[in-house]
Amino acid sequence: MAKGEIMPFKPSLLAAASVTGLLLLSGCSEPAAAPANPDRSALSDEGMAMLDELVLAPASAEAFTTRCDAALAQAEKMLTDLETRDGPAGAGDLKDYDALLNVAFAVGYGEASIIAEANPDPAIRETGDTCQQKTSDMTTRISLSRPVYDRLSTIDATKLDARSAYFLKRTLSEYRRAGIDKDEPTREKVRSLNAELAELSTEFNKNLREIQGSVKVTPEDLVGLPEDFITAHPPGEDGMVTITTDYPDLFPIYTYSPNEALRKELAAEAQNRAYPDNVASLRGILEKRYELATTLGYDNWAALITEDKMTGSPEVASDFLDAVEGAARNAAELEYDRLLAKQQELSPEATSVSDWSRTYLSELIRKSDYELDSQEVRKYFAFNDVRDGIFTLVQDLFDVEIKPWDGAPVWQESVSAHEMYQDGKLIGRFFLDMHPRDGKFKHAAAFPIRFGPTSDGVPVAALMCNFPAGDHTTGLMEHGQVETFLHEFGHLIHDMFSGQPDYANLSMANLEWDFIEAPSQMLENWVWDYDTLARFAKDADGNVIPPELVEKMVAARDFGIGVGTLRQLLYANVSLDYYNRPPSEVDFDEIWNENQSKLSPFETLPDVHPYASFGHLDGYSAIYYTYQWSLAISTDLFSEFEANGLRNGETARRYRDLVLAPGSSKPAAELVHDFLGRDWSPDAYEAYLLNAAEAETEE
Repeated sequence: MAKGEIMPFKPSLLAAASVTGLLLLSGCSEPAAAPANPDRSALSDEGMAMLDELVLAPASAEAFTTRCDAALAQAEKMLTDLETRDGPAGAGDLKDYDALLNVAFAVGYGEASIIAEANPDPAIRETGDTCQQKTSDMTTRISLSRPVYDRLSTIDATKLDARSAYFLKRTLSEYRRAGIDKDEPTREKVRSLNAELAELSTEFNKNLREIQGSVKVTPEDLVGLPEDFITAHPPGEDGMVTITTDYPDLFPIYTYSPNEALRKELAAEAQNRAYPDNVASLRGILEKRYELATTLGYDNWAALITEDKMTGSPEVASDFLDAVEGAARNAAELEYDRLLAKQQELSPEATSVSDWSRTYLSELIRKSDYELDSQEVRKYFAFNDVRDGIFTLVQDLFDVEIKPWDGAPVWQESVSAHEMYQDGKLIGRFFLDMHPRDGKFKHAAAFPIRFGPTSDGVPVAALMCNFPAGDHTTGLMEHGQVETFLHEFGHLIHDMFSGQPDYANLSMANLEWDFIEAPSQMLENWVWDYDTLARFAKDADGNVIPPELVEKMVAARDFGIGVGTLRQLLYANVSLDYYNRPPSEVDFDEIWNENQSKLSPFETLPDVHPYASFGHLDGYSAIYYTYQWSLAISTDLFSEFEANGLRNGETARRYRDLVLAPGSSKPAAELVHDFLGRDWSPDAYEAYLLNAAEAETEE
């Protein structure tokens, strides 16, 4: 998956109602009192006051259940208030609608997702899952409230400021996509389908979080692995070493172990993780989404989910993927030939390269052809130094200051909390939960918790990753992990910068999903810049990473870009093909294997079922293509920094203010145009892939 099988940032579910709408089952209560201020009603102010408290480490499962139920009850009152109003509608109604969604999201998704994915107590994690299911019902009830839609649709947009008018237009469009114009029985069907989808999604993701594969090996089987890895994996009472399918175990084995049998056995475990447990829930997700899409008048789920993206349709997405394939194919073929030649050095009789050997062989090629040893590189990247270096980079580049957040409600002792200031003003708060533990989220992602506007008007988010912890003794990272850290931190700062003082729904999380990865992908370029690395990349003796070593890293950077891109296209095409047809025509294994045969030149394992642990099939559904689409945009964005300098303050500030800070107050294409001074184009990305092929020819 993207970033070496890294889970992407989870976009806000504030707009989830546009896809997962539910029929309102309205209760009866008195309308709210007169507004306490001209912007929001007193009832909305009461709901927003709930968000002043941040509950991420509840004392018990019962305590968070009470918290969740109270937030949903408050949202119910706010919804009923909006539905029962009379008189002319105006900007105040739009503010109250935004507050309603904010209250529902902040506890039911923002807090609940952290509790479900990271709390050390399994019983408390369960309440997070349950709260998200309840909130799904509430948000989709809101999306099919005909009284709210009717009231909002009577607002005179000409009397609104430009931001409010844009938000209103987008909101009404989302209502229509959710099925607001359908009759009551149809809306009830939509509500029922989404309730079932919420349960299926919870089951699917719980399995991903809880199920772990493993193999047992002798200490001798760890030959070739870094010393700190071996130290961290002592034999058990049976004299055997347990290696899991969690990323901190998986990637070092793939990269450094000369033991092909071990790599193969671990690959089989990894590609069968959550199988068969997730088959039924994934099948149910496809079936219910297809039924929902057709109920709403679409041919299939892919047609529905792409309609409001930059692509606009699955056909445009598919054509784009074909163009990327054409640009990457030559480099991939040349890279494969080099991998096969290296395999034949080890086994002269070899006629193919196995999927479980490609990473190991790539490392051997970096050593022989580029004089680059990744174990030499990693000794300069201790976690504590990397974290501090990324903080410094972001502070210098974007003119902000990061400080400790004293008294923050951390949920586990290794979690740290921080505040971000710009021009002396608090603009956001965030948590770092960066190391693996039992029952915790297993990938890497940024989780939004608050979007604002709240009492202090700042966003709150958490970064969850699974990296080694500590200094040069225990916390050495691969350079690829450093890149992933900065990528995910890019989502975090996007969240911080995009806090909107007027509407939570204009934050970055409501940007088109096929743009959302672009800013983070662009930021990855800085961990290949010597001036950046020299500020924090040091060995245990304090020696700065040598410039000649970074030159070798840069020289080897693009080796594998061709086969890596084809691998991303495999995931993208699978996600489209699972959702662009009736589920009765979806054979999970057949579609996966067909795309794999087309896009992967490597020998693959028989009888494995990687789709069972492909979490994006739920969260991103048909639109995994967005990683490649975003990468094309990020390549175009980076051209400005290439022209002006990676440390050019004026360019960085323009980027911050024109691309990051506006959030979703404009369509993504307009944000990019504002920065580039022209429409974006995939030409730079396709040229980059073609140039990689030329570089391979020179090698």
